[in-house]
Amino acid sequence: MLGAPYEGVPVVRTGAARWRRVVMPVVVLSAVGLVALLLAGRGQQTEIQGAGSTLAQPLIERSVTAFRDAQSADDPERPDETGNDWVLSGSGIEYEPVGSMGGIMRLSDPEVDFAVSDYPLSADGLKELQVAQFPIALGAIAVVHSLDLPEGRELQLNARTLAAIYAGEITRWNDTRIAELNPGGALPNEAVSVVHRSDGSGSTRGFTGYLSEGSPQWASGPGTGTEIAWPTGTGAERTEGVINQVRDNPGSIGYVDYGQAQRAGLDVIALANESGAYVRPSEEAILAAGSSHDWSGRDDYTTALATASDRAAYPATVGIYVMVKRDPEFAQQTQRTMSYLRFLLNDFGDGAKELGYVPMPGQAARDIENYWSGAISGA
Repeated sequence: MLGAPYEGVPVVRTGAARWRRVVMPVVVLSAVGLVALLLAGRGQQTEIQGAGSTLAQPLIERSVTAFRDAQSADDPERPDETGNDWVLSGSGIEYEPVGSMGGIMRLSDPEVDFAVSDYPLSADGLKELQVAQFPIALGAIAVVHSLDLPEGRELQLNARTLAAIYAGEITRWNDTRIAELNPGGALPNEAVSVVHRSDGSGSTRGFTGYLSEGSPQWASGPGTGTEIAWPTGTGAERTEGVINQVRDNPGSIGYVDYGQAQRAGLDVIALANESGAYVRPSEEAILAAGSSHDWSGRDDYTTALATASDRAAYPATVGIYVMVKRDPEFAQQTQRTMSYLRFLLNDFGDGAKELGYVPMPGQAARDIENYWSGAISGA
């Protein structure tokens, strides 16, 4: 028998054996290499991946649909392609609403092209993640409740009283501190059920920032952050979780995006602003809140929105920020991402308003685009 032992088994060198021994491995390696190329070929992949804020989820998802429609309209003969000559399969842009903190953390994933947050990163954070950031729209955190009140009666609270509720010091709706802010009839002797986010959230940061501004006790206690040690209450994941918890439990109070609160049919509380006026979120109140903010980007947008002292300003207004990668390795995907973000900034104003957001004012939008040209390669 011709051959040589291989692990104790004689190998016969026939033509078929040679094919299996020499040619088959080449075929297998070629197939494996092709699969690896397809899996690793991120540079050839045309899907855009985003993650982050649940407050901004409706804005992103609706604008993605509008962007796809607008791009497809560039060439009716190519409904699956865009005017930028890159193919969109499925929705073309996938967005995972994992909360602001979750989105920022996922920027380290090569597959994630942009993150959305209700608060800006610090200069150190931008440097560490090698990203650029900028505002794309304005939003509002609405404080909502499910207290059964006579038709037409609305609640109003200041930061100090709201902080006392979330600290567990006020436990019933007819507490004198709430009653003093809401004259016009006795409030129900009903337990207050506090609801807060359980995941890392920009909404939590904006909400606790409002509490800290008006309550020194809160500022020195739980403080401001995307995640804090809540003194009391029930945690709910994502905006949807808070909405469901408040809606399904009478006497509850929580905080969610204004537009989503409207669509869920929840009652919104008027909040006291810096001037002492009680204001509910609206387009006008949100614009008034951001009227004195510097949108030039000279600080790389690291300064959080400081609410104006205008009596018409809604105090829990927040900027909605986008972070994109600056590493040249991801230049192609960033360029494609910026095509969508340019559409969102300049061409989705009416759609944003319908959802309860406010597009960046004209001069602010121009400042942001000017910032792109210097901060983001290929923008």
